[in-house]
Amino acid sequence: MKIKKIMGIIVFVAISGIVFFIFILYATIKTKSTNINQYPPFKEWVGKTVMLNKETIVFKENITKMNPNDKYPYTLLDSLHPRWEYLREQEKLGDVTKINVFTAGTKLVLEKAVQYTNGVSGFSSPTLFGTINDGNKEYKIGYQWGQMDIGKWFDKIEKCWQFHQAPWQDRPDTAFYALPEAKIW
Repeated sequence: MKIKKIMGIIVFVAISGIVFFIFILYATIKTKSTNINQYPPFKEWVGKTVMLNKETIVFKENITKMNPNDKYPYTLLDSLHPRWEYLREQEKLGDVTKINVFTAGTKLVLEKAVQYTNGVSGFSSPTLFGTINDGNKEYKIGYQWGQMDIGKWFDKIEKCWQFHQAPWQDRPDTAFYALPEAKIW
């Protein structure tokens, strides 16, 4: 009777340890996100309807996604975006599909901004989400906007995020901004 009880405790502890290990592994490698609507420069754009100053393209990514939010399945890019050439190459390979081209003057409703942090690499990507339509169909899009200056980040400078010229801006913003790291839950 004592041996059965001891074995039961050992099995319980082993199973609990395995479950705890799987939970910790999952929490470590899952992509984390946090709302950044209230942080500049996003707070001046979220909740507004903007007019695009240049031609933009809506893509559907078939394999890897820049935008992890399934409610916004399309990606919006323009020729000034740092990932423009990468996406053009992905299109040649068949990994992305061009859905629609929007001309300058098209309206885009910016709904929210989220900071995603990859659980494996630890790199973050702030993304604006919104809706654009061509008169016939509405597209829920994600627009990855902003890059961290790694040098400033290593030097522990809080304002290490810089934002390229978005297709609704007249000129590039040369300021650096502070953004929070994405939270586990």
